[in-house]
Amino acid sequence: MSKKTKILLVDNDVDFIDLNKAVLENNGFEVAVAYAGREVMDKVRFEQPDLIVLDLMMEKHDTGFAVARALKADPIYKNIPILMLTAVGSVTGVDFSQELDGYWMKTDDYASKPLSPEELIKRINALLERNKKG
Repeated sequence: MSKKTKILLVDNDVDFIDLNKAVLENNGFEVAVAYAGREVMDKVRFEQPDLIVLDLMMEKHDTGFAVARALKADPIYKNIPILMLTAVGSVTGVDFSQELDGYWMKTDDYASKPLSPEELIKRINALLERNKKG
């Protein structure tokens, strides 16, 4: 039996976590969750996810950026793909793009909420495939 791909969902919105956890599990993924940026490093060490879906605005408006920078600075975890999924554009009017901002955001993909279940799965699979090719 092959090991399921594990996704770490990080978001302070319980409804978002519940909905997307179900979507991911229904698509064959194993899912771990964290509800705050401060939980992420411990969860990553314990769960060893294959990919992280990370919110931007949690404890602070830029918590997701700080978490992504910490992960990418760590030689053990720097290769875990990070999909930043956030409502920052609709909340603040300021939006980002992976093409223009990915180098300093330290993310591997960026999407605005809401994201359809199909698009979420598509983006996760694309990141996992890209990561395999190294």
